[in-house]
Amino acid sequence: MRQIIELLVREMLSPYLERMEELSTEVEDLRRRTQSMIRLGYVKEIDETGTLIRVQHGDLKTPFIRWFSCSAGETIDYRCPSIGEQTVILNFGAGNSGAQTVALIGLFSDSFPAPSNDPHEILRVYPDGTKVSYHAKNHLLKVDIEGKAEINVKESAKVKAGGVVTVDGEKINLNGGAPCVTTAHVCHFTGNPHGDGSSTVTAGK
Repeated sequence: MRQIIELLVREMLSPYLERMEELSTEVEDLRRRTQSMIRLGYVKEIDETGTLIRVQHGDLKTPFIRWFSCSAGETIDYRCPSIGEQTVILNFGAGNSGAQTVALIGLFSDSFPAPSNDPHEILRVYPDGTKVSYHAKNHLLKVDIEGKAEINVKESAKVKAGGVVTVDGEKINLNGGAPCVTTAHVCHFTGNPHGDGSSTVTAGK
């Protein structure tokens, strides 16, 4: 009698047990997909085009994927991530292939720590050590260039300062012209330094 009752109960519950098993499988799949939606990793490889990266996260690697830039419209910024740079990968498709994954770059790490701990400083440091910084509290814009600098202006240009403008260099060329004469130069006729000089512009001899 007992066996008959157990058999009847099992037959009655069978559809529910099957559905519970299906739901358990679906929940496990959702859990796995959720875990893979946001992962922490680092740049492992850069595509030869310089526009895609491969990210290592745990024992897995993504295919070559895009990364977030500050802007990518009519105004465009480009800065290729560095090998070893820490990233957050966002799998918006929640699939296993990583084809629908993008990388969010710009996280400080042991490999690339923050170059400043001053909250008032806005700083960009380049690989060769060149720095562009602005200190909001001190109102100071500073550019330290390790190499050369070139500024090309297609139309007119204007430089205006409320205080003294100082230009120092081993040699200063203006429009490729002849050397300037200052009050430090000796007149060939009188043998004395030139006496009539500018009161606002000074230059080295």
